[in-house]
Amino acid sequence: MRTGRMLIVCLLALAAGESVCVACTGLAVYSERPVYGMNFDYSPDVPVRLLIDDAYGVRTFHMAFVTGPRRMPRTVGMNEHGLFVSTQELHPMVKAGPPGDGQQCPGGLYHQALREFSSVTEVEGHLQTTRVVDCYDLTLHLLLADPEGRAIVVEPGVGGHEITEVSDGRLVMTNFANCRFAGADRDSIYGVGAERYRTAHDLIEERFDGFDVDDAMDVLAAAASEWTRTSMVFDPLAGEVFVALEGDFSRIFRVSIEEATVETHTGFDEHESWKLGRFGVSTAVLAGADPTFLDRVIDLFTW
Repeated sequence: MRTGRMLIVCLLALAAGESVCVACTGLAVYSERPVYGMNFDYSPDVPVRLLIDDAYGVRTFHMAFVTGPRRMPRTVGMNEHGLFVSTQELHPMVKAGPPGDGQQCPGGLYHQALREFSSVTEVEGHLQTTRVVDCYDLTLHLLLADPEGRAIVVEPGVGGHEITEVSDGRLVMTNFANCRFAGADRDSIYGVGAERYRTAHDLIEERFDGFDVDDAMDVLAAAASEWTRTSMVFDPLAGEVFVALEGDFSRIFRVSIEEATVETHTGFDEHESWKLGRFGVSTAVLAGADPTFLDRVIDLFTW
């Protein structure tokens, strides 16, 4: 019954033009050191997992959510080079078919970028010959950032994809099209996620000098909602990801990409550590729930 009620709430919200269940917020900030962040907002009935994959020779952290047997979409990640990619819903949604020749879905760019590239400049080179388009019934845009101070939002467009560059060392993406408001006053922005966008931007501006991991987590806390499942702050120079679960910012986990582990970091009475592989660990287990079957047999599937 709970799942049915959640689905009804999400559908009603979408029909009204506001996505409460998928109200994600992403950011990239370049002050004294680069910091990225992302709130993953989704229905609480959908399992979420943290994982590290090096199947293509590049060790990469991903956050994934489980939508069915053998279906575990990855939506945000950072590779060992410090390249960050976040995919978020873009509203209004557009119905579309499969990509054609020379075209690529946003999800395809997500995986290729983390697998093959180490910088936004390399991604832009790829985008000179490949057009990112809306695919199927899920409209997405991407935030990509690297340690060198390059960050962009890539959005499918009518005649070709649109790219919005980082400005003044900060870039925020919610669920409206960034390209429509490039250079616009924040008060004039409208659409799904406009208030979260302003909230994030205002706090980043207030704390920009010396902006660090803690500041980024505070921004995610300010932009969070009752649907926030996982809040992640990425330190590309250290190769670390700091994670808060289910809107609880008093307890923070730390992921080491080099060591392929996630461990309790702050706010815990005892220290615990988990090994991360390509199937990962459930965030419910990190929060203290009993291990799932996959978590119990995970050692059989080491990479």
